[in-house]
Amino acid sequence: MNRNYGLPLIIFITVVFFGWQWYAQYMRERFTVKSVPANPVKAAHLEKTRAELEELAEKERRKIKVMVEHDNRPETNTYPMILDATKSFDPDLGDNISFQWMQTSGPPVKLLPNPRSGKVSFLGVAGIYGFELTVTDDYGAKTTITKTVQIAAEPNLPPIVDIDIRQGSELK
Repeated sequence: MNRNYGLPLIIFITVVFFGWQWYAQYMRERFTVKSVPANPVKAAHLEKTRAELEELAEKERRKIKVMVEHDNRPETNTYPMILDATKSFDPDLGDNISFQWMQTSGPPVKLLPNPRSGKVSFLGVAGIYGFELTVTDDYGAKTTITKTVQIAAEPNLPPIVDIDIRQGSELK
C-alpha cells in the first residue's frame, strides 16, 4: 500500500516545488520596476525639489514645539520658557567656557537673568522664536548653534449649543 502512494507523492512534491519556483520568478518579473531612461532636466528638477523638501523637513524637526495648556483664564497669553545649555562643556579638560545668547527672530523678549548665562528664561506669547547660542572657551574657540522655539496659541474650543424645544409655558 505504501508503494502505491510513494511515486505519486514524489511527483506531487516535484511539481509543487518547481511550480513554486516558476511562480516566484513570474511575480518578481511582473512587479520589478523597469528602469526608464530619465530626462536629465526633469531629474535635476526633481532632485532640487527633493533637496528643498528635505531641508524644510529638517528645519521643522529642529523646532522645539511648545503647547500651552488651557488654563481657563483668557487674560493670560504668555508662557514661561527656559533655554538651558549648562550641560555644554569643552573637551579640553580644565578650559572654562562662556555663553552668549542672541535672539534672531520672533517677537522681542528679554532673556533673564542675562544673555551671558548658561541658562536663560523668557516669557513668550504664541509665535516662533529663533535663538543663537555661541559657546566660547578660554582660547577663543567657538561653537554656535541655532534653535527655533514655536509656542502654540492656547487651545480653546468653541461652546457647544444644545437647544430643547417643547410645548409648554414654564416662563411667565
